[in-house]
Amino acid sequence: MRILFLATRFPVPPWRGDQVRAYHHLRLLATRHAITCCALVLRPPPARARAEIEAMGVRVEIVRLGWAGSLPALAGGLLGDDRPFQVLLYLRRRARASLDRLLAAGHFDLVHMQLARAAAYLPPGASPVVIDLIDALSENLARRAERERTLLAAILTWEARRVRRLEGTLVARAPCLVVSAGERAALGNRDTIRVVPNGVDTQVFAYREDARPRARLVFAGNLGYFPNVDAAIWLARDIFPRVRAAVPEAELRLVGARPARGVRALSRLPGVSLGTAVPDMAPELRAATVAIVPLRAGSGVQNKVLEAMAVGTPVVATPRAAAGLDVRAGEHLLVAEDAAGLAAAAGMLLRDPARARTLARAARTLVEERYRWEDSAAAVEQAWRGALPAP
Repeated sequence: MRILFLATRFPVPPWRGDQVRAYHHLRLLATRHAITCCALVLRPPPARARAEIEAMGVRVEIVRLGWAGSLPALAGGLLGDDRPFQVLLYLRRRARASLDRLLAAGHFDLVHMQLARAAAYLPPGASPVVIDLIDALSENLARRAERERTLLAAILTWEARRVRRLEGTLVARAPCLVVSAGERAALGNRDTIRVVPNGVDTQVFAYREDARPRARLVFAGNLGYFPNVDAAIWLARDIFPRVRAAVPEAELRLVGARPARGVRALSRLPGVSLGTAVPDMAPELRAATVAIVPLRAGSGVQNKVLEAMAVGTPVVATPRAAAGLDVRAGEHLLVAEDAAGLAAAAGMLLRDPARARTLARAARTLVEERYRWEDSAAAVEQAWRGALPAP
């Protein structure tokens, strides 16, 4: 098939969840299909990033949006345009014209659109489309609004309502993909919504049991993303001191790109270190005793949980972090809701290596059975074929 893969973030470097998902789907599906990745971006990617995608056999088209047009577009949202700010931020007439020319010249069989915010660039008419929503963004925004105590809470609530209306329009327009049954339920369990879980590259994130430190906790992810920022601060200031009270030699490693100011400040706390220029997350996860994921906001499937499970690092997580995964608490990972419970679970695994090893082995088996990128890509391909008109 000839596929136009429409993204609003370039897949390299794969820092965020949508970039990771796009990267692996392109990597695996370009071997069987002629894919053009059209990136609608505020700034162009570096040449080496483009070359990495092209080396997969993917044709790359960059439509540069720039920042200059964002202010007029966003102002429209305050002056009667009821589309979400997520959409208006990426809306440009010239970009729409560029995409129309690409569609006309490319003779594509199908357009794969990633994220609701690309909705302004949907092809007109009844052209075959598959929309990878990934998660229910409206739910994500609403949960974040609940945690805010400033004017931002009202803005997020307003945006959540707009996104919810858009999501309803999209799932009625075309087949949509989400990462879990929970996200599907949040979008109304429509027949047009297909669950396509995230995955793990099980060779890159290879399993290892030995040569681990005795008492190192790790939290990994995009440290500039609000749910991760909130989790890191809660972990370092409230949860980790409780772990240290029980295991004095415990250390905490926070790893991820572009940390927010509040996260950078955490490295001054006793026992806390910060890793930001980390080209490969797998060694960091394998160099930890326990991965702790205390998310209180956000939605979807957490790649950080899957990656830790893949490398053999036992996981302690909140229900929010484990949501969307086909895991059983006590068998594949430990789950707790509050700081005391998370600290107790982490401390127990630090003191009981045999229990940690049992969890790690069961978790790796689950990843191999249910969460490989190969299976995820195959499900996307199936959705593509199902969206095509009958011959």
